[in-house]
Amino acid sequence: MLAAARELLTNAARHAHASKVTVKLRRSAYAIELEVADDGEGMPPGRRESALAQGHIGLAAVTERVQQAGGSFELESSPSGTAARVRLPVQAG
Repeated sequence: MLAAARELLTNAARHAHASKVTVKLRRSAYAIELEVADDGEGMPPGRRESALAQGHIGLAAVTERVQQAGGSFELESSPSGTAARVRLPVQAG
């Protein structure tokens, strides 16, 4: 979760040109959910794919790590901002 938070906050700082970034962390009996949202300029369609093709693997690495841990990663972007949500299952014990 820490690596995901670091990557999402770094992306917001470097690319979003946002005036506000919010971070929320919630825990339920079954999952831990991280949400990082900004009011920046958003990502144009295809930006994730072109960044990956250029060797920028940050979001792809987050997606892969989260999925390997049995979680989910959602990214919603528009010209008025981006919201990313990471959800990881709580491990028993």
